[in-house]
Amino acid sequence: RMSTDTLAEAHDALYDALNVMLTGDPGPIQDVWSRHDDVTDAGPFGGFVTGRTAVADEFARQAALRLGGRIDVTDVIMGEGSDLGYTFCIEHGIAHLIEGQTVDLTHRATNIFRREPQGWQLVHHHTDHA
Repeated sequence: RMSTDTLAEAHDALYDALNVMLTGDPGPIQDVWSRHDDVTDAGPFGGFVTGRTAVADEFARQAALRLGGRIDVTDVIMGEGSDLGYTFCIEHGIAHLIEGQTVDLTHRATNIFRREPQGWQLVHHHTDHA
């Protein structure tokens, strides 16, 4: 597990975990999320997922798609308070295999993190088309 002592480390851990998820392994992405039940996800597949179990299930479902490729981020902006922080960036999904086609996607992403005893943990992830 990557250190999440700083907001920048938590942001990097999130995107490292998303890239592992693309290979079919949901473990790292589930580790970046807070263990509390107030987490929410509004990801690129649409819909809005609320609660720790539902979010974990959603990322397990996404991992099972084995989309491949990678996600690179640019234009990262960070803001940090004493116990909440956010990152905003542009996600570049590169060479994902979707319905038999290799596809590149671009999304705007907002991530909200909370400082917890084990470090910064993700509490909300939202993407939309750039």
